[in-house]
Amino acid sequence: MNSRTVKEIYGRNYGSGYYYKRAYCDNLRYTEGLMDFQTTLNAYWFIDIIISYMPKIIQTYKQTDDYFYIITIKINDDSSGTIEVFREGYINDEYNEHITVIKQKIPYIDLPKYDYKFYLALASAEPILFTLLLTSEY
Repeated sequence: MNSRTVKEIYGRNYGSGYYYKRAYCDNLRYTEGLMDFQTTLNAYWFIDIIISYMPKIIQTYKQTDDYFYIITIKINDDSSGTIEVFREGYINDEYNEHITVIKQKIPYIDLPKYDYKFYLALASAEPILFTLLLTSEY
Protein backbone atom coordinates (compact mmCIF):
# COMPACT_ATOMS: atom_id res chain seq x y z
CA MET A 1 0.00 0.00 0.00
CA ASN A 2 1.08 3.51 -0.67
CA SER A 3 -0.11 7.10 -0.43
CA ARG A 4 -2.11 6.64 -3.64
CA THR A 5 -4.26 4.09 -1.82
CA VAL A 6 -4.86 6.62 0.96
CA LYS A 7 -5.83 9.33 -1.53
CA GLU A 8 -8.27 6.87 -3.12
CA ILE A 9 -9.90 6.22 0.27
CA TYR A 10 -10.42 9.95 0.87
CA GLY A 11 -11.54 10.39 -2.74
CA ARG A 12 -14.22 7.70 -2.74
CA ASN A 13 -15.92 8.65 0.53
CA TYR A 14 -18.28 11.62 0.57
CA GLY A 15 -20.98 11.68 3.21
CA SER A 16 -22.16 8.66 5.12
CA GLY A 17 -25.49 6.90 5.33
CA TYR A 18 -24.45 4.50 8.06
CA TYR A 19 -22.47 4.84 11.29
CA TYR A 20 -20.43 2.26 13.17
CA LYS A 21 -19.39 2.01 16.80
CA ARG A 22 -17.48 -0.31 19.07
CA ALA A 23 -19.58 -2.13 21.66
CA TYR A 24 -17.39 -0.84 24.49
CA CYS A 25 -17.67 2.88 23.67
CA ASP A 26 -21.00 4.70 23.62
CA ASN A 27 -19.45 8.14 23.05
CA LEU A 28 -17.97 7.57 19.59
CA ARG A 29 -19.39 6.54 16.26
CA TYR A 30 -17.59 6.59 12.94
CA THR A 31 -18.54 6.84 9.30
CA GLU A 32 -18.41 4.52 6.33
CA GLY A 33 -15.27 6.37 5.24
CA LEU A 34 -13.53 5.49 8.50
CA MET A 35 -14.66 1.88 8.11
CA ASP A 36 -13.16 1.92 4.60
CA PHE A 37 -9.96 3.49 5.99
CA GLN A 38 -9.49 0.90 8.74
CA THR A 39 -10.44 -2.05 6.52
CA THR A 40 -8.37 -1.08 3.48
CA LEU A 41 -5.28 -0.13 5.48
CA ASN A 42 -5.74 -2.74 8.23
CA ALA A 43 -5.77 0.15 10.70
CA TYR A 44 -8.39 -0.98 13.22
CA TRP A 45 -6.01 0.25 15.91
CA PHE A 46 -6.74 3.86 14.91
CA ILE A 47 -10.34 3.75 16.17
CA ASP A 48 -9.15 2.09 19.38
CA ILE A 49 -6.64 4.89 19.98
CA ILE A 50 -9.34 7.51 19.45
CA ILE A 51 -11.59 5.63 21.89
CA SER A 52 -8.79 5.77 24.46
CA TYR A 53 -8.73 9.58 23.98
CA MET A 54 -12.49 10.02 24.44
CA PRO A 55 -12.41 10.69 28.23
CA LYS A 56 -9.98 13.60 27.69
CA ILE A 57 -11.94 14.90 24.68
CA ILE A 58 -15.21 14.75 26.61
CA GLN A 59 -13.59 16.52 29.57
CA THR A 60 -12.30 19.24 27.21
CA TYR A 61 -15.74 19.60 25.61
CA LYS A 62 -17.38 19.98 29.03
CA GLN A 63 -14.86 22.66 30.03
CA THR A 64 -14.83 24.64 26.77
CA ASP A 65 -18.03 23.80 24.84
CA ASP A 66 -15.79 23.28 21.80
CA TYR A 67 -17.59 20.69 19.73
CA PHE A 68 -15.20 20.25 16.79
CA TYR A 69 -11.73 18.67 16.87
CA ILE A 70 -9.10 17.89 14.27
CA ILE A 71 -7.02 14.73 14.44
CA THR A 72 -3.76 14.33 12.55
CA ILE A 73 -1.31 11.50 12.07
CA LYS A 74 2.21 12.50 11.07
CA ILE A 75 4.58 9.72 10.04
CA ASN A 76 8.35 10.08 10.04
CA ASP A 77 10.76 8.41 7.61
CA ASP A 78 11.53 5.70 10.21
CA SER A 79 7.76 4.87 10.51
CA SER A 80 7.53 6.45 13.95
CA GLY A 81 5.03 9.23 14.25
CA THR A 82 2.64 11.38 16.20
CA ILE A 83 -1.11 11.43 16.63
CA GLU A 84 -2.54 14.74 17.73
CA VAL A 85 -6.01 15.94 18.63
CA PHE A 86 -6.44 19.70 18.60
CA ARG A 87 -9.13 22.34 18.55
CA GLU A 88 -9.60 26.01 17.85
CA GLY A 89 -10.81 28.37 20.53
CA TYR A 90 -10.11 31.04 23.06
CA ILE A 91 -7.49 31.00 25.78
CA ASN A 92 -7.48 34.08 28.01
CA ASP A 93 -9.64 36.04 25.53
CA GLU A 94 -7.20 35.34 22.69
CA TYR A 95 -8.29 33.21 19.73
CA ASN A 96 -6.00 30.29 18.87
CA GLU A 97 -6.23 28.13 15.75
CA HIS A 98 -4.29 25.24 17.26
CA ILE A 99 -4.85 24.18 20.86
CA THR A 100 -3.48 20.72 21.54
CA VAL A 101 -5.81 18.44 23.49
CA ILE A 102 -3.77 15.25 23.14
CA LYS A 103 -0.46 14.54 21.46
CA GLN A 104 1.01 11.06 21.51
CA LYS A 105 4.24 9.79 20.00
CA ILE A 106 3.96 6.34 18.49
CA PRO A 107 7.16 4.29 17.96
CA TYR A 108 5.81 2.49 14.87
CA ILE A 109 2.85 3.30 12.62
CA ASP A 110 2.06 0.75 9.93
CA LEU A 111 0.41 3.18 7.50
CA PRO A 112 1.75 4.57 4.24
CA LYS A 113 3.60 7.86 4.67
CA TYR A 114 0.94 10.54 4.28
CA ASP A 115 -0.32 13.58 6.20
CA TYR A 116 -3.54 12.15 7.62
CA LYS A 117 -6.32 14.41 8.82
CA PHE A 118 -9.69 13.53 10.35
CA TYR A 119 -12.53 15.44 11.96
CA LEU A 120 -14.27 14.69 15.23
CA ALA A 121 -17.55 16.52 15.65
CA LEU A 122 -20.16 16.55 18.39
CA ALA A 123 -23.29 14.75 17.19
CA SER A 124 -25.28 14.92 20.42
CA ALA A 125 -24.88 16.80 23.68
CA GLU A 126 -27.29 14.60 25.63
CA PRO A 127 -25.97 11.95 25.76
CA ILE A 128 -22.54 13.08 24.62
CA LEU A 129 -21.77 11.48 21.26
CA PHE A 130 -19.03 12.36 18.81
CA THR A 131 -18.71 11.33 15.17
CA LEU A 132 -15.30 10.59 13.64
CA LEU A 133 -15.09 11.19 9.90
CA LEU A 134 -12.75 11.68 7.00
CA THR A 135 -12.29 15.28 5.89
CA SER A 136 -13.94 14.39 2.57
CA GLU A 137 -17.10 13.39 4.47
CA TYR A 138 -17.58 16.71 6.25
